[in-house]
Amino acid sequence: MLDYARQRAREILKSPRSAILATGGPAGVQAGEFACEAAGLDLYLLVPWTSDHLFNIEHAPRVTLLTAEWELKGTAQIIHDPASIGPMDLLKNPGADLCTPVRVRPSRIQIRRVGGWGNLETIDLETG
Repeated sequence: MLDYARQRAREILKSPRSAILATGGPAGVQAGEFACEAAGLDLYLLVPWTSDHLFNIEHAPRVTLLTAEWELKGTAQIIHDPASIGPMDLLKNPGADLCTPVRVRPSRIQIRRVGGWGNLETIDLETG
């Protein structure tokens, strides 16, 4: 069953090219839309160096991501060496040189009901 859930999560994460990142921490509650790209179950975002999101993530890495199709809860990690994540189209975006990649490892994805209210499906990915 876990294999099906992981495969379903990979399929869901492949589609968006941007997501709204919500963080909370010493810089207060922050929300902003950023370019993103999935690599397996990890989702990578380009966050500007000057963003208060980075300060929040350093102190409180639990984040929420939102798109029209899903809501994701997970743990964010600032990637200090972009070369370490390998070749990604995301790193070719205009302005990428002024941003820091942030990896988000999902713990729960809630897939929204198309044309309706509420969630259609919830996928829990935490293993321990």
